[in-house]
Amino acid sequence: MDGAWYFRLFYMPLINLFVSIILYKTIKAERMTGPGPGRFWTILYFVELAILCGLLWFVSFHINWAFWGGIFVIISGHSIFALGYIAMRAHPEKKKTVVDWGIYGISRNSHMIAAKITTLGVIIMGWDLHSMIYYVLWAYFLLEIMLTHWYVVSEEKMNIVKFGDEYKEYMKRVPRYL
Repeated sequence: MDGAWYFRLFYMPLINLFVSIILYKTIKAERMTGPGPGRFWTILYFVELAILCGLLWFVSFHINWAFWGGIFVIISGHSIFALGYIAMRAHPEKKKTVVDWGIYGISRNSHMIAAKITTLGVIIMGWDLHSMIYYVLWAYFLLEIMLTHWYVVSEEKMNIVKFGDEYKEYMKRVPRYL
């Protein structure tokens, strides 16, 4: 492992989390409520975050094409977060309970896509095909995608109970991811 601690990527997921929170608070996404399907998924999220930070401790980066490419991907992910938060603002003219406008008219789970895009950007920043930890990181990323899918499915079940037929119609019109 070469490079000083500040040239390792362990702090990037935390920066992504804080940027997302700042966007949420700045844009005032009042319609977005707390964690979806419950305590288990919230705890699992923080465990995943800790594991990711732990893995990224061993991944250093250099200011090169991969670094700038990763920054671009991260900014793209945060732009999708921002679009989701904008759609979740209180709109007096839009009285529907299910938000189906803005980016949520394209994807029912744009916030999940944005989170995975920012994680992908961090992985790209540490591009090193000669490092075994880099391959472990990719395997972790694929596992994280599977867990996110299970979370999304459970969240959708909860939304069907919460919003009823309006959410079922929304599910027919708008794809789960893309």
